[in-house]
Amino acid sequence: MSERDVSSKTLNTEFRRWRKINRWIDRVILSVLLILTAFIGSGLIDGLVFLEEGIRGIRYRSFSQLLDINPDTVAWITMDGTHIDHPVVRSTDNFDYLDKGFDGKFYAGGTLFMDKNNTSPEDPYCIIHGHHMAAGAMFGDLSKYTDEDFFRRNITGKLLTQEYDYDIEVFAAGIFDAYDSLIYKTDGSAPLDYIVDNAICIRDVYTADHVLALSTCCDDMTDNRTVVFCALTNRRIHR
Repeated sequence: MSERDVSSKTLNTEFRRWRKINRWIDRVILSVLLILTAFIGSGLIDGLVFLEEGIRGIRYRSFSQLLDINPDTVAWITMDGTHIDHPVVRSTDNFDYLDKGFDGKFYAGGTLFMDKNNTSPEDPYCIIHGHHMAAGAMFGDLSKYTDEDFFRRNITGKLLTQEYDYDIEVFAAGIFDAYDSLIYKTDGSAPLDYIVDNAICIRDVYTADHVLALSTCCDDMTDNRTVVFCALTNRRIHR
């Protein structure tokens, strides 16, 4: 056997060995991808099934049924012109619902939750937190309120509680630091003067008894937060 033949045989042997290794690696990668796809897909399916069959439509108006699903339920919020149409919960820990769905199962989008330092969505100044998700999911649409045109055209919504229903009137929106003690301090009334001085978009400031601050992350991977400020008006008995 010539030197060239020996060299070729060695090369082919090495090629076949590496081809087997590559096939094994490909199979491992494919298996991991399939597992991840199944895991993520099941979470999305669970979320969709929960929204469509569990609480969407007429059922969400029944707080007895909502409380049966999750005793942490405190409200339901809807913002007109957006995808925001979700239950709101409260826990003693602001991290509890960051990756937990309303039904208690893992869900990357989490659940809208009232700040742990608030006692009720009807506090004089109440903060509701939610993730900034793609396609307007959860609080993903809040960033739209920093656009002047959208802000002017979309000012209404509803907040439902176990006892009362309110109309929502958006009066300001802006970008604030997550550690801004004036915006995220919940032991008093809303910091209206500070909001007026620092908001990006603003209309007449209300002297409502109840103000909601809807807060979500900005999409710039910083400590910045988009915050939309709303007055609760026209309180009526929940039916």
